[in-house]
Amino acid sequence: MTKRSIGLTLVLGLVAGAFSANGCVQPNSVRAGRMGAPNTGPGSVTAERKALEGSWTLVSLEMVDEQGARRAVKASGQLSYDAYSNMKIQGIIEDPANPKPIVIDYEGRIFIDPVKHEFYPADLKTDKPVEPSQIAAVSPEKVRRYELTPDSFVVTYLDAAAKPTAVARWKRP
Repeated sequence: MTKRSIGLTLVLGLVAGAFSANGCVQPNSVRAGRMGAPNTGPGSVTAERKALEGSWTLVSLEMVDEQGARRAVKASGQLSYDAYSNMKIQGIIEDPANPKPIVIDYEGRIFIDPVKHEFYPADLKTDKPVEPSQIAAVSPEKVRRYELTPDSFVVTYLDAAAKPTAVARWKRP
């Protein structure tokens, strides 16, 4: 074997090794290494989702007018949240301002912002449509600010100017 053939074999071996090593790298492991492990500590999305998971019963509902005055309305309802960000809300609002009780029946995914303590509907849907003006204070499009403890879940519905329009208090059954 000549020096030239040894050099050529060495270069070809290095090129082949580089190509095969490049093909063995797993993109997900590289991305995970760059991004780090998912945050699962207190205050993380994972921790907030886990704390919210389960069933809740509506304790009270207050409507908030433009001046900020609160008015309790008769309401009942159930809320459930699962490990996959799916929320289901079923309830009845008996507001004297409306001639008939309003049936609320929505389900879909939500996004949680644990820093702002807000959640946003991603795709809440219903098969029982309600006149939008009747549920303006609690409509699915509203941003919701929340306070969450192990046995209470308080949701404040916010308008476009971040002013409260309603406050719902939930507890574990």
